[in-house]
Amino acid sequence: MKFTNDLYIASAASWLPDVVSVDEAIAAGLVDDEHRNLGYESIAVADGVAGPEMAVRAGRLALERAVGIERDEVGLVLHSSCGFQGHEMWPAAAYVANETVGPAAPGFDLQQRCNAGLGSLCLAAGYVDAGFTSAVLLTTGDNFAPPWVDRWNVQLNFIFADGGTALVLSGRQGFARVVSATLGADNSLERWNRGTAPFATAPGLEMPLPLRERGLQHAVTPEAEGSWERYEAALMDTTRRALSEAQVGVEDISRVVMPLIHRGVSPENYELLGFTEKQSTWDLGRLVGHVAAGDQFLGLEHLVKQGTVGPGDLVLLVAAGEGFSYSAAVVEILDVPSW
Repeated sequence: MKFTNDLYIASAASWLPDVVSVDEAIAAGLVDDEHRNLGYESIAVADGVAGPEMAVRAGRLALERAVGIERDEVGLVLHSSCGFQGHEMWPAAAYVANETVGPAAPGFDLQQRCNAGLGSLCLAAGYVDAGFTSAVLLTTGDNFAPPWVDRWNVQLNFIFADGGTALVLSGRQGFARVVSATLGADNSLERWNRGTAPFATAPGLEMPLPLRERGLQHAVTPEAEGSWERYEAALMDTTRRALSEAQVGVEDISRVVMPLIHRGVSPENYELLGFTEKQSTWDLGRLVGHVAAGDQFLGLEHLVKQGTVGPGDLVLLVAAGEGFSYSAAVVEILDVPSW
């Protein structure tokens, strides 16, 4: 996506609960053998706080940090999540919008799994660039509590963490400039999270959520052949387009913010794109876990708070979500706020 006008990130914020040591979880019998050596040291686990509540906490902090951006400027709220939001048949985004910027800003829910957060930035970028509003609040929030999901063992290459994140996108000012933003997809991969069971007509019939079992069902079908190659090609294409539109190469990027997913073996996602672990945000991921749709907003906040990026640095944000869909964005750091 090429922008007609300058587009900025005014702030990023998060709210994470206390972490639980993976060793403690292992001792409690919560973690199976396949998930003990992924590289995680601890996981953020909330107690009785729903995803939208965490999103509101992060959203309020992001608005406080967005110096010079008034709440009544925010003309859209996009709330992203991966799962249960506290009530069935309920628009969580309306709650998040009302509790952060007030009753007038439209709120929309996005559920494109772990790509929803960064994907919402790409969608909001077009909305701001077109002049519909001068600012958009983007939030994420999830609680992966039992019995709905077994966070420790639900998929082969990560452990889910709870948390809320937020970002304020502005057409006027910010600490970083969005240089480019792209979306991509390979919808032929959607069955990896659907499996072979027929469609149900009511929720809650499968608990805990059998995501890994669905993947195993699909893995032995002819349709699954070449899936990794298709996944990799779509991820690389989305990222290359973001770099090309920014007129930069991998060598120009200071840090990359990837999903906080770790296989424990090569290639990791950041290695596929040509980056080292030190250039990634895995130093954060190993301590908090995979915060689903919020990894990219959390990672950008982390880089700023740690002081590991400065004016002139380019940061690449990359996301992938089951379905599969992809997002990538290049942002230039203009200033380092004192968060």
